[in-house]
Amino acid sequence: MTYRVDYNGEDAELATLDAALDTAKEAIAADVGPVSGWAVEHDETINDWFVQGVLDGKAVGATAVVSGPEPTTAAQTYPRPAPAAGESAVRCMTFTGATPAEALDMAASWLAGRPEVVEVDDLGWHPRRTGYVMRVYYRS
Repeated sequence: MTYRVDYNGEDAELATLDAALDTAKEAIAADVGPVSGWAVEHDETINDWFVQGVLDGKAVGATAVVSGPEPTTAAQTYPRPAPAAGESAVRCMTFTGATPAEALDMAASWLAGRPEVVEVDDLGWHPRRTGYVMRVYYRS
């Protein structure tokens, strides 16, 4: 199982999703310089992740695309049963900031601009050596 990272016409294959996302972030930072955070969006239909650098609340540089090995179903995206008929699937958005407050601010700004989000199911915090990762699990 491999993940493919495409950025500015160059690509790489990595064994894990975390390694692929880190590689995408490193490519963007090498291209545009220091960023204050990251916006990562997952398209469950095609199982691709779109990674953008964020500086002062605005996207900078080109978007890196991480392609997954195969499409996922709603039940695989979050550890819950598949949604019942008429119920929306759980989605995930990831934010990375130098501090927890910075990651939370990016998440709050993103949510404020998304009226289609009807429910936030869970929040996940993950400290990393390069900052803090906040995952927002939501339904739209």
